[in-house]
Amino acid sequence: MKNHHRITVLLLFICLMFSRSMLIAQDARVPGDDAIKVPLGVEARDGKLVFEAKDTSFQWWFDSRIQIDGAKYFENKNPLSDGTIMRKVTFAMKSILWKNWQAEVDVDFGEAVLDLRDAFIQYNFPTVDLSLKIGNFKEPFGLDELISSRLLTFMERSSVSNAIALGRRVGFSANYWTNYGQATIGIFGHEVGTRIDKGTDDEGYSANVRLTVAPINKHGKNLHIGVAASYKTPDAATGAPLNSLEVKSRTETYVFDPKLLHTGTITDINYWNRFSGELMGIYGPFYIQAEYLGMSITRWYGNPKVNLGGGYGLLSWIVTGETRDYFVDEGESGPIEQPRHSWGALELAARYSVTDLNDPSANITGGKANILTLGVNYYPVQTIKMMLNYAIVKLDQYADHNGKLIGGDDHSFVQIRFQASL
Repeated sequence: MKNHHRITVLLLFICLMFSRSMLIAQDARVPGDDAIKVPLGVEARDGKLVFEAKDTSFQWWFDSRIQIDGAKYFENKNPLSDGTIMRKVTFAMKSILWKNWQAEVDVDFGEAVLDLRDAFIQYNFPTVDLSLKIGNFKEPFGLDELISSRLLTFMERSSVSNAIALGRRVGFSANYWTNYGQATIGIFGHEVGTRIDKGTDDEGYSANVRLTVAPINKHGKNLHIGVAASYKTPDAATGAPLNSLEVKSRTETYVFDPKLLHTGTITDINYWNRFSGELMGIYGPFYIQAEYLGMSITRWYGNPKVNLGGGYGLLSWIVTGETRDYFVDEGESGPIEQPRHSWGALELAARYSVTDLNDPSANITGGKANILTLGVNYYPVQTIKMMLNYAIVKLDQYADHNGKLIGGDDHSFVQIRFQASL
């Protein structure tokens, strides 16, 4: 027994020495012992913790959020799963380094699954309104997709946005702006987490351009008009045929996970083009947003093109009189003002969306959805938000989750969210 104890003690000693040597090798010292040190101030700005040098050459701030959702479905033909989810639990560190450099890391722990969101490095030119960005971030395509989830008027983006806009990918972009518009171009590769051992197969890529103009750009009075276009080649994906694509979307709810709109596998794809038109306006407490998105899939071997698309329009009214910001350099709407009343701010909203993933001429039947959503948003303070949505969903006979459910399942649901931005 004593020998066993000696061996155990010896092993622990070896592990401790190895750990110490590894820490030294990885340079666990506080950085910059002999460098110029810059003192930082700290304060809360709009509810977020900001560390900043006096000359603003260095800035660090946290930008995190919690979204807790619940939904009740009023079923018709298919069983739909009532329940609750942690929709998002994100933690982001954003920074400005040496005045002109910017970096960000943003991860999501929602549903106990680690998901990398934004991770990029950006250079902002000091004498011209131009920035270059490389890393993992959203493609410049789709206004609904580009607006941050914490700022959405409704709990979920429109179904057509989920079907056509691709969201975050690894890529590079350049953004130029003035006081009355912006232009962004980018080229992107795979989605993080889906890269595979492709062997001799090339990684798919997309080329994107987005132009927006703001002929009216004053706080509380904004008019935004935009267009975007994208060229995309098929991704190489595990378990899927080469040069194939599935276009699918949820019906603007996330607690019930299956995507009722689903084209199945479209094969023999050469490339596809995406295009969109945007309209947005702010007039005091009133807000409008509308968008059309489409895609045209070009195929080999005499197969016909596939054309899919749809659009949405929404209107909101902040009853308590607050307006919201507009970011001309990004071509996106921002948060509402700090509530004017001690009890908070109240917003009423309505959205109607159409998503059509059918193209009978190409024998593609992914389904069609017409969805009316009514919403009430309550902001006790600027960074706390409570959302209530009621939606009426009308589906055609092809909206059947690629044959796994019953089509034509018109139904409705109510869902609620508690959100904190910190």
